[in-house]
Amino acid sequence: MQEHVNIPGCGVFKKFPANTLNAIAIHALTTTNVASLFERFPSEINVRSKTFHLVGPLPRTIGCLTQLTSLNFGGPLGLNFSHNVTTVQRTNANLKGNNLTGPVQSELGNLVNLKRLNLSHTLLNNIIPESFGNLINLGFLNMSVAGITGGIPASFANLVKLVHLDLQNNKLSGKVPDIFGGMSKLQTLILSNNQLEGTIPQSIGQCTQLTKVEFESNSFSGCIPESIFRLPSLQNMTLESSLMVSSIPPSCSVSGQFVEMSPSTPLDLLSLNVASNQRKGEHLEDTTDGVALFTSHLDLSQNRLSGRLPNYVTLLTNLRYLRLHENDLDGPLPTEIGGLMKLEVLSLHRNQISGVIPDSISGLVALKQLDLNRNLLADRIPDSITSLVNLTCLWLQRNELSGRLPTEIGLLTALKFLNLSHNRLCGEIPESVRSLRRLEILNLSHNELSGEIPPGISRLSAVIKLQLRNNRLMGPLHPNIGALTELRTLDLSQNQLIGSVPESILLLSLRSLELDHNQLSGPLPKFGMMEWIKTLHLDHNQFSGHLPTDTRALIHLKSLNLSHNQLSGPILASSLWWESIEFLNLSNNCFHGDLPRVDFVNMPRIKMLDFSNNQLSGLIHENFLRACGVKLPDLSGTFS
Repeated sequence: MQEHVNIPGCGVFKKFPANTLNAIAIHALTTTNVASLFERFPSEINVRSKTFHLVGPLPRTIGCLTQLTSLNFGGPLGLNFSHNVTTVQRTNANLKGNNLTGPVQSELGNLVNLKRLNLSHTLLNNIIPESFGNLINLGFLNMSVAGITGGIPASFANLVKLVHLDLQNNKLSGKVPDIFGGMSKLQTLILSNNQLEGTIPQSIGQCTQLTKVEFESNSFSGCIPESIFRLPSLQNMTLESSLMVSSIPPSCSVSGQFVEMSPSTPLDLLSLNVASNQRKGEHLEDTTDGVALFTSHLDLSQNRLSGRLPNYVTLLTNLRYLRLHENDLDGPLPTEIGGLMKLEVLSLHRNQISGVIPDSISGLVALKQLDLNRNLLADRIPDSITSLVNLTCLWLQRNELSGRLPTEIGLLTALKFLNLSHNRLCGEIPESVRSLRRLEILNLSHNELSGEIPPGISRLSAVIKLQLRNNRLMGPLHPNIGALTELRTLDLSQNQLIGSVPESILLLSLRSLELDHNQLSGPLPKFGMMEWIKTLHLDHNQFSGHLPTDTRALIHLKSLNLSHNQLSGPILASSLWWESIEFLNLSNNCFHGDLPRVDFVNMPRIKMLDFSNNQLSGLIHENFLRACGVKLPDLSGTFS
């Protein structure tokens, strides 16, 4: 036998001597069959990476390898067959990631010695043959992301040694057969992102070693078998966007889509996120019968659950994550919620929770995220909230909160995101905000805050977005605002700010600057320096002077509004050369001279152009009439 073979472009590869090849039981095959097997494997070689991949369907002759325990395609150039192996790692057929197409050969069912079969990330696009039920030694079967169609074969009931079964991200349809009764070793069952329907099989409740069940994004109906929730090792159960519940077994103490389990059920993770499939008006009953005291993750978000937040939630003292957002829950937050000392995430946004934020919230000492936005919470933000020193995210926007901000809000030094917008908060912004050095987003817009912007805000060196829009803030802009070197969005519009714009702002890498509807005055900022700016709104102020002439660096500018100021001088066509501009408003100023002869070839994206109510003169050029496929230019009141 030739010792070496030279493959053009790939170099020299050593062949295995026939007397040492730990591969195929030669006695089980004729020489002709072995040769034809190798000849019929459809393959391709990537010369650069020196990898080998299957393309097209597997040959039926693969069924001749009845003693096969290991078959590995992919990875380094070459393939490996073996039969005399003892380790689980080698009892393996790995065809993952090949361009393998269907049909799925029924002859694969002859490889009865296999313990692992991986056909994931292939292009099979065909049904699973019933013969797969012959692979009685399989402990691992992964056929995910393979375009598998049809149903799950009933013969899978023979695969009693399965530990891992993953069929996710395929096109499987029909009912899941009741095949799990003998799978006492099964630990992972993943059927997500298919088109499966009907009831969830009762026999899953007999898989006593199950730790993970993922069924999301299917169309199951009927009851969730009570036995599943009594599995002693279950840690993760996800049914997101999967259930259209027609009935719930009353023995499960279920109301709506919430399944309450006995305290003896050692669940570490319960995720029953059944997005948008729940019948409207079903209630979360307030009962403590059968509470899952060991639950650490509880996710019932994006249902239509109504009623009050049940008191039994406060008994789940091991909870770390509580997500009930996007439901129709109402009533107050129970004061006992402060007893959840291990809670890290509390997400109740987009409900109708009313009343006050209880002072007892200070008991959530481990809390990192508090999201109560878009509810009906009223009254003050309790000072006790400043005890939550681990908070990184505090979202209370779009409620009916009033009163002053907690004076010592600066104690929340771990905060990265603070959004209190769209409330009725009043008084001054506490100077203690200067201590929030990790803050990346500060949004206090749409409140009734007054006084000056505290100079300490200029010490928020990590802030990316600073939004104080629509308040009653007054006084000048502090020149040190230019110290916010990470700032990308600055929105101080609709306040009562006075004075000029500090030049230090122009040196920031801002994408959006909105200072409109204030009382700012002085010369127009030299915004031609702001090379990254996309949105620049300085309208409804008292700026005077001329337009800057050197603005060609503004290659990202999309929206410029300088209307309702006291700007004068000519509008030079050479100053209006912005390829990305979509909205340009220079109306209600004192510009004079000839109407600029704008070349709209240089502004191909323009949608709105407003020069109205100025003192321009001259002819309306034909190119104006050809401009803006969306809206004609507004020149009303332009000519003196």
